[in-house]
Amino acid sequence: MHPTLNSRLVLFAIMLATSLVWAQTPAKSAAASGPAKTEDFATAIKRIRDTWLQEFNAGHADKVAALYAPDAVLLRRNGTVHTRDSILAELQRSITAAEAQNYTMRSLHAESSGNLGYDTGIYDETVRHHVAEGNYLMVIKQVEGEWKIAAHSAVPNPRQKY
Repeated sequence: MHPTLNSRLVLFAIMLATSLVWAQTPAKSAAASGPAKTEDFATAIKRIRDTWLQEFNAGHADKVAALYAPDAVLLRRNGTVHTRDSILAELQRSITAAEAQNYTMRSLHAESSGNLGYDTGIYDETVRHHVAEGNYLMVIKQVEGEWKIAAHSAVPNPRQKY
């Protein structure tokens, strides 16, 4: 066989094989073809904080718990709760018992590095007919491209009775 003809046959075989592979490969959606666009930290922390407040005050423990990572930790005045499912149960208990109402948060500082960030500030809540104040710390991380609460602590100011 002639070298040029041999080269052309090899090239033709490669093109044919490539077209057959492409024909059998399912088409990817536009969203799946490129890297996922993730929400920036500043937008994410504001959305999480605002959603947390809105849904907690509305009594939607399930929507608040959905903001947490599966392995999240919640530190409260009455103890520490581990995992999203346990956090959901604790939030349901708080909401059902009307233990905390009219929760507000004001961010004082938020910062991030890579896929981890935090927000810290002050909170107020009505607890058993009085207003309690304290400080909070919320750590968020990216879990499968989505920002979730990894750790959340609310520390009441000293000398407050519950």
